[in-house]
Amino acid sequence: MSRATVAASANTFQQMFHSLRQNFALAKSDEVDRGSFSAGYEAALHLEKGAIASSPGNYVEVTGLDVVWDTLTCGLWLEMPGICVGGWSAGPDSLDRCGAPLPRLCTGGAIRSEADLSGRGSGISGVRANLAAKYYIDPARTAGETDRDAEFNGHPNKWRIFLNPLWVHADPIEIPASMDGMVESLLKRAIDERLELLPRWARDLMWALIGPVMDLFKSLTGISGSVSRWFSNLLGNEFHLLESIETAVADYFANRNPIYEFEDPYPILAGSGGPIPVKIPMRDPALGMDSSGMMVGAHAGT
Repeated sequence: MSRATVAASANTFQQMFHSLRQNFALAKSDEVDRGSFSAGYEAALHLEKGAIASSPGNYVEVTGLDVVWDTLTCGLWLEMPGICVGGWSAGPDSLDRCGAPLPRLCTGGAIRSEADLSGRGSGISGVRANLAAKYYIDPARTAGETDRDAEFNGHPNKWRIFLNPLWVHADPIEIPASMDGMVESLLKRAIDERLELLPRWARDLMWALIGPVMDLFKSLTGISGSVSRWFSNLLGNEFHLLESIETAVADYFANRNPIYEFEDPYPILAGSGGPIPVKIPMRDPALGMDSSGMMVGAHAGT
C-alpha cells in the first residue's frame, strides 16, 4: 500500500494555531459564604498572541499566550455589626435643665462592594502537547450513505488533527496593589449610603464607633496581609480559577476544535466537469512536527 503525505509549513502551522486560538472564550462565576462575609467573582476571558513550535520528542509547545480579562469583577458582601447611637439626653443647658433625649438610631446589616478589574491581563506561560488524529463521522450522515452520496450531501468523513495538551500552566492572576485602596473607598461609600438618611450628628458618631474601615474589613474577613494578595489567593486557590482556565484550554484544544482536518477519502483530483472528484481513502495517519512544519503521512488506498 502506498503512502501519501499532507504537510503544512511552520509559518502556515502558526497561522492555523492563531485561527484556532482566536475562538477560545471562557466565562465563570462563583462565590463563597464565610458567615460574617461573602466573596465572589464574575469573569469572562479570551486568548491573544502565542507562538507554537516543535519540541524534541515529536511534541509541540505553545508559549506567550495572553489571557485578556474582558470581565473580572470581585465582590464583597460584609455583615456589618449593629451599631446604635442616641437614646440619651442632650445634656443640661446653662440653667441646669435637661434637654430633650436624642432619638436612638441604629445601623448594621449587609453591605456590598464590587471592584472592577476588567481589561487587565495575565498569561499562560506554557502548553506542551502532542498531535492526535481522530476520525470524524458527520452525525448528519445516514448509515447507508456511501462516500459518493456524502460528497454530494456536503458531509464527508474527515480526519481531524488535534493539539493534545499534556500540561497547561496558567500564571497567577495579578491583583494590583491599588486593590487595597479600591476596597477601602468602596466600603466607605457603601457604609455612607447606609448612613445617608441619618442626621449629621448620628453619622459622625457612627463613623467614630466604626473606626478605620479597613480595620473593620480585616476583622470581619480575618485578613492579616494585603487585600490584593488575599484576592489573588482567593481567585487562584479557593475558587480554582487558574485550574478552570487550564482545564478549559486543554479541553478546547484536545477535544473541541481541530487545528487541521482533511476529508477521507482525500480528493486528489478536482471533479472538473465530472460528477465527483477523484478521492482515495487515507488510513492510519502518522503525525510529525519539526522546525519545517507539520506532516501527516497515511496509507493511501483501500
